Amino acid sequence: MITTTLLLLCAGGVSIVLPSAATSSGMEISVDEIAQVEGEDADEVERVRAASLGYAPAPGYHRYLRADLLKASLRQSLPDIEITVKGAPRCLVTSATTTVPGVRLTAEASQALRAALTGMDAEARPLMDLPDLVLPASDAEPQLRTSFRVDRVFPGKIQVPVEVWIGERIYRTVQVRFEVTVWKRQAVLKQAIPAGTELSPGMFKVVRTKVKSGSGLQALELHEIPGSVANRAMAAGASLGERDVKRMTLVRRGDLVQVAVKNRGVTVKDVGQAQSNGRMGERVRVQLRSSGVELLAVVRGPKLLEVKIK
Repeated sequence: MITTTLLLLCAGGVSIVLPSAATSSGMEISVDEIAQVEGEDADEVERVRAASLGYAPAPGYHRYLRADLLKASLRQSLPDIEITVKGAPRCLVTSATTTVPGVRLTAEASQALRAALTGMDAEARPLMDLPDLVLPASDAEPQLRTSFRVDRVFPGKIQVPVEVWIGERIYRTVQVRFEVTVWKRQAVLKQAIPAGTELSPGMFKVVRTKVKSGSGLQALELHEIPGSVANRAMAAGASLGERDVKRMTLVRRGDLVQVAVKNRGVTVKDVGQAQSNGRMGERVRVQLRSSGVELLAVVRGPKLLEVKIK
């Protein structure tokens, strides 16, 4: 009777049958993925099967799992289960793979870049053909995500990062390179001018111009030119930036000014008194003479202010 009881007590535990070679999917190796697991206690068997054996080899590489080290590792993670490892003394693990075409990576980056270029007269050209990306196979389909978030894209070379996700983890980030070309309708000089020239809209024409740098996007608009003086001599065909001009004071404190109040396409004109000095494009406070209300207005010309009500 005593002998039978001892045999029953010793019959528990879980056995792992380790093959000489196996293939892994995903980014981690589980026991169930590479080995046969046997035991009488279904709960213990399931826990051993689900146990992790660490990282999976990258595509094109392999990893050896020694039976003795595997057993020691599982003893630490599952100390309450008696585990026996049988079969091969070591197992050669290689990675099952899947492929993400390079054209798909480029298309994902192109879509994100087009969204950033919305509203701009611009185009983006990929600078190279990306090779296909080989990654570990998984039950989950690889997902591509772009983290490209900018307020404005400047002309020149740019990189768009594409994240490749396997399940809930990032496997790799691929940088896709583009050449961005930007055009803008700009006010350019009809003829050369010397330094100190007082500028007026009649000196300019508006043309579609290829922008060569980020500073080119900051060129002055035609309506921003009145009330400024050229800081330096400039050639015909040149566009002007803030550094090229000196702003003249168009509104002075105490001046009676014309105020255009715009609200949803409706413009109402009134007379006001400026409460501070202002140059073209600057904001000044103005008090309307009809109501005494004080508003924040933008200088649009000599003694001319504009208020936009949203």
